[in-house]
Amino acid sequence: MNRRILLRAAPLLALSGCLGSGGGSGSGDDDPTRVTDQSFEDTGDCSNPETATVDTSSTEARIEGCITGPNGCAVAALDSVTVVDGALEVVVTTERDAPPNVACTEALVYRAYTATVTLDGTAGAVRVIHDTPSGRQTVSEQSP
Repeated sequence: MNRRILLRAAPLLALSGCLGSGGGSGSGDDDPTRVTDQSFEDTGDCSNPETATVDTSSTEARIEGCITGPNGCAVAALDSVTVVDGALEVVVTTERDAPPNVACTEALVYRAYTATVTLDGTAGAVRVIHDTPSGRQTVSEQSP
């Protein structure tokens, strides 16, 4: 008997979280800024590792940087692009760009990159983080 009551109430409980009047994605000014487009390109070698410059407009951030890779097969790669507490956070890492059976030089390499991120609003700041063989570090933080 209690099982029938539970089975009747379950769909209502499941919908209760979807029908609330919280945040959501309406058209109000309180909507969070979101990433609408992104592009990333490894642009070759560089000589000033763990640096990045940021050029921003009202809804776009262009980032040029130089990251350290663990070996000669490493290329710069985009790990993530998110908006955290109103700030655009771009995490850049490296990945292997060679088949598994190809040997890579064991020396660290410095790889240049360009990233462009488009937002549907304005970010309060832009933070660039490099995830390298020596760990994660913020290499640029710019507020408007």
